[in-house]
Amino acid sequence: MAGDPPPPVTSGESVLETQRLWLEPLRASHAPEMFEVLSDPRLYEFIPEEPPLALLSLAERYRRLETRASPRGDEAWLNWILRSKAEGRCLGFVQATVRRDGSAQLAYELGAAYWGRGYATEACRRAIQALFEGYPVTRVFAEVDTRNAASIRLLERLGFRREALRQNADFFKGAASDEFTYGLNRPAGGARS
Repeated sequence: MAGDPPPPVTSGESVLETQRLWLEPLRASHAPEMFEVLSDPRLYEFIPEEPPLALLSLAERYRRLETRASPRGDEAWLNWILRSKAEGRCLGFVQATVRRDGSAQLAYELGAAYWGRGYATEACRRAIQALFEGYPVTRVFAEVDTRNAASIRLLERLGFRREALRQNADFFKGAASDEFTYGLNRPAGGARS
């Protein structure tokens, strides 16, 4: 709403750490590493996007996201690249859009070569912790295609609860897409560990 203060954009510059990953704040300089990861068409089965067409366009997109805020300043845009500590390579990303109403929308992409190893769960858990500790976030939510069983399991593993079903939420790749909304409230007594 007009007059409400924008969400703070302080911890969006912090490098986050998990047991196996560094979560680095997204920079345009990550584009060459991420272009290869994001070029795999398997990543787009359940989302209305396609692989990036050119490295230059991905770098430009990342340059816009480096601002850490929407053009109107009413949302904080937090994006982290997931880097394997063991291999030093980029595996994917996790992102959160922090809104003035105290909610944050969570999303992620993980390279298909790294599926099934727990990296997405580990990265999302750390990002959620950062949201609850560093922002006035009271609720994190995610929207997921009802056919995306792996992402549904991930959200449920993180403690998210199914809140809504939106039928015909989108139409892409020749089919209608229904979406679940999953939500996770800030734990009583503070941040989630």
